[in-house]
Amino acid sequence: MSKKIHTTRNHSIPEYSVKITKQKGIRMRVTPQGKLIIHANPFCTKESIEKFIQEHVDELYFPLKSSSVRLFGRSFQIRKVTGSSNHVSTCEHELIIQAKDCTLMEKVYQDFLKQTAKDVLSDISDMIFLRVQPILTKKPKILIRRMSSSWGVCHPDKGSITLNSELIHYPVEFIEYVICHEFIHMIEPNHSPAFYAQLCKVMPDYKRRIDLIETSNEKQYLM
Repeated sequence: MSKKIHTTRNHSIPEYSVKITKQKGIRMRVTPQGKLIIHANPFCTKESIEKFIQEHVDELYFPLKSSSVRLFGRSFQIRKVTGSSNHVSTCEHELIIQAKDCTLMEKVYQDFLKQTAKDVLSDISDMIFLRVQPILTKKPKILIRRMSSSWGVCHPDKGSITLNSELIHYPVEFIEYVICHEFIHMIEPNHSPAFYAQLCKVMPDYKRRIDLIETSNEKQYLM
């Protein structure tokens, strides 16, 4: 069973799942993914479970999935602090996640990544469209979502391009290349000589930009 976040007496009660056991009393643990699991016998009421969480939640550590992150090709160590607001900022080589409650750290972090992907990829798309305008007269609709096997997908029939939100972890020049690549696909659907002729015309240094990523697994997504 799953619960929404509640607030009682200024204490946050995080989302949790209940596993029924035969043991006496209540126990709780946090999974490596940051999920709160309550172990309780079938006679424990919702009120007693949430009172227990309220009294002991400060003892729990809700981990982020990583202690570091790469943004636009730069590495940042993640530092978590509590404060009066939910906010993410960078300072030199640190990415500072501030949250009102330790249980909100992962959500604040993921919301930051999602909003950053939306803002930055949209802005770069606007800029790259100016470069391809002589051959592409109408700007495609830009969609952003997480994908496991592609940096971008072109949909000429729908007039849209889907970009992988994970692009924000890579250098801006590489992001520009991926977006330009997909824009050219709007008029040249295959990797034909005509496609590469148009790509080279719009972005002569595209091969250098491809080499900004490090592994063959990453590069194969461009094929």
